[in-house]
Amino acid sequence: MNRLNRAGRPGWIIALAVSFTSLITLALVPVLLERQEAVIQSEITDFSEARPMFPEIALVHSREMMRIEQYVSSGDPNFIVLYQTDLRREEELLNDLRRIIAGMSAVYQSELARMELTASNWKILHSPLMDGGPFRTTRESFVESMDDDRARYAALQETARNFEDLLIRDATTASVTLGSQRRWKLWFTVGLVVLTISGAIAMGIVGVSLQELARNEAERRKETVAARREVRAVLRGTGDGIIGVGLNGACTFLNEAGSRLLGYSKQELKGKSVHNMIHHTRWDGSDYPLKECPVHLSLASGDTARTLDDILWRKDGSSFPVQLAVSPMTDGLEILGVVLTFTDMTEIRETEEALKQAISARDEVLAVVSHDLRNPVGTIAAAAELVADVPLSQERRNEHLHTIRRAAGRVNRLIQSLLDVAKIEAGKITLELSFEEINELVNDAVTQAGWLAEQEGVQLLFEEEETSSRVHVDRNKMLQVLSNLIENALKYTPEGGRVTVSAKREKDNVLIVVSDTGVGIEPQVLNNLFDRFWQGHRKDGKGSGLGLTIVKGILQAHGTTANVRTEVGEGSSFGFTLPAIS
Repeated sequence: MNRLNRAGRPGWIIALAVSFTSLITLALVPVLLERQEAVIQSEITDFSEARPMFPEIALVHSREMMRIEQYVSSGDPNFIVLYQTDLRREEELLNDLRRIIAGMSAVYQSELARMELTASNWKILHSPLMDGGPFRTTRESFVESMDDDRARYAALQETARNFEDLLIRDATTASVTLGSQRRWKLWFTVGLVVLTISGAIAMGIVGVSLQELARNEAERRKETVAARREVRAVLRGTGDGIIGVGLNGACTFLNEAGSRLLGYSKQELKGKSVHNMIHHTRWDGSDYPLKECPVHLSLASGDTARTLDDILWRKDGSSFPVQLAVSPMTDGLEILGVVLTFTDMTEIRETEEALKQAISARDEVLAVVSHDLRNPVGTIAAAAELVADVPLSQERRNEHLHTIRRAAGRVNRLIQSLLDVAKIEAGKITLELSFEEINELVNDAVTQAGWLAEQEGVQLLFEEEETSSRVHVDRNKMLQVLSNLIENALKYTPEGGRVTVSAKREKDNVLIVVSDTGVGIEPQVLNNLFDRFWQGHRKDGKGSGLGLTIVKGILQAHGTTANVRTEVGEGSSFGFTLPAIS
């Protein structure tokens, strides 16, 4: 028996040494791995906080550019106020971003500094226009700098996207590293447990320690589950869609934002070809070749593929604009798949479209102003030169001075019309309401237009009722409506024709109608009749095309609209109603 004990002692010592070594390793290695996991988890948390800020920063930059364009085109100082508000919002976002990356790698701080330098280079060009100060510039002089300002804005967008790409790539790499490290930790722990159990079988006294190891393993598994839940929470919290794609191009993972944007559940998309499900067709309806798909390009090359302007297709068959970034997932040796990240660009594209419309509106204003001001300004210059340089009789001088006065009045009316349209489109038209006799109001408008009727050779009549009704209106603006309608009717009525203005009581309303025996309006013109700068079939260049736009805006402010009845060759009538007070 003693011999057997002596013979078996080395085996017990080896088993004890193996068990002891296994226990020590099981206690120390997970601590080291957990510290590394904590570092990676902290980085992922920072990435998840920083990433959603970039679309908002891009949106603020886009709004700032839009305010600049709007101010240059309209001169409305309220756009400067909106611009300053956007600047403050941008500074808040940048302060939050600085706070987040303060503890991160110096690379991100360098990228942020580069983005801020690009933003400063952009803003320094238009700050004399939008911020004021001793070096303040005018809108007219800044127009020449608009192309340079847009180019710097485009450079800022590119810098911000590069910074965002860096964060997306590093966040993806960190997530992959974290998952790989946890798998390694799990397998390492299982191996140590197996080794410990083997030692316990060889020596019965290790059985007591085995229970403790089992309890520790249960805790480790709980921690692993909790860690996985944290990662899932991060993926749920991001506003961008994230899709994991295997080597065969099939979906392996879909986060909640992606599911919400695409309309597919995780189960519906998992295992299906990502290209065939959501990336199969281009904007124009043509097929998107599989070999040109960014997902398959990244899988084939192992490089990151990015598309700034692309579309994805929802489950319901609708599409939406996106920015795509496809980054490969590797284990250090080979590609395991790719991560497709996409950002919904609908709001940004709408903002860009609004910016384009603002530029188009500015160009329209410039075209009208340059065209309609050229003739009266030329008339003023020519008449003034004659009065100043040529000896004229008093009668001839008075004729030229009268010409200058009429041309100046035309310029003033055009400028006032432009200002009225700007107020109407900005929703800032105000009314000074008073109680007015409708017959007196319409008669004043008819009287004011008498000179034009005489000049055009058109008969102008006012059909009034014996009993006048009262209305609650802004007198000056309602006179402007009537004058615009009457003047339009006179201009479109040939010599010898007739324009009739009537004001009749209909139950609780007063119906005002301006009718003519003119050329009428073609059906294809009616849809654009009240658009600004639209002159329909008029080819003589008279008028700015703003009169009916002003009529529409003023009537809407009074809670009513204009109705048009017309027949080509027979004439037209424009009517609207106002509530009668008595």
